[in-house]
Amino acid sequence: MKEDIQGENLPFRVEMTSTAFLKEDWKEKLFSCREYCEEIGWDFGVQLHNTAPAEQINSLAAQGVSLSAHAPLNQDRNWNLAAENVSATEKAMEENIRFMESMGIFSSVFHGAVMCDVSPEAFGHGKGYYDCMKEVYRPELAFKEGSYFNRDFTKEKEFSFRYEILRKNLASVRERYPDFLLCLENDFPACGSMNMFPRDMVRLGHPICLDMGHLWISAHLADRDFHEEIRIAMRSGLVKMCHFHASVWDDSVPKEKWSDGHMPLTVRNPAENLAYAARIMYEGGLQYFVLEVTHGSANDIRILHDYIHG
Repeated sequence: MKEDIQGENLPFRVEMTSTAFLKEDWKEKLFSCREYCEEIGWDFGVQLHNTAPAEQINSLAAQGVSLSAHAPLNQDRNWNLAAENVSATEKAMEENIRFMESMGIFSSVFHGAVMCDVSPEAFGHGKGYYDCMKEVYRPELAFKEGSYFNRDFTKEKEFSFRYEILRKNLASVRERYPDFLLCLENDFPACGSMNMFPRDMVRLGHPICLDMGHLWISAHLADRDFHEEIRIAMRSGLVKMCHFHASVWDDSVPKEKWSDGHMPLTVRNPAENLAYAARIMYEGGLQYFVLEVTHGSANDIRILHDYIHG
């Protein structure tokens, strides 16, 4: 049911990113994930990566697995709702959301705001993140000279101007698609991506997908407390989804050399600690976790269960 996907009074739901099901053993891996979730009473689904090939989408659908998506799904450009003119983005969103609905998908997540009027290329289509984002990179917003990472520009006039544009455009999105859960994700803090901190995102009044790897690095760059940032987000009641994955980065590595996570939950994990983060969110009422682990497996689901209930 479309209305059920909003996350009210539902069983706990866990999804695995579709990149975990690209190898020859994908059916066996899918079966083991579903079997374990049935055993513990969790709903299971797959979140399609924004580059999921049509063959994979059709194969997963043929298995009867419930699907969500990381939008934009197989489009050339990301969506930028902080631009002064968003007509092209609104057209792209309409096409993509109607396409997802045609496949029975009513839950998605996207990155939606950059400190410029350009919608950057959608990464993953044969290009890496920085290759796609270099066209929107502004050195005056950098953490330090030559760095792609952002400094904290969230108190500046341009940020406030663009954030108000974003707030109004998101309100319009909710009005146009009332039965579609379209979560805004906190960004990887680089190349002028705007949504770094929950304290800003909660002002938007829009459903949030809280990404652990992105928040871990944003908090570190700005010397903020990782767990307190999670609490700020959870107190808003707006967190409807979490991208849950491990990161290997800690204080032994200079800030400018950090990167994203997307590691299995078995790795040594300095995010002090992910188990505590999972419990903060679960005890705050979150019922929807996406294991955005590139090569994830049923073992990651077991670990998440232990984190929450152990």
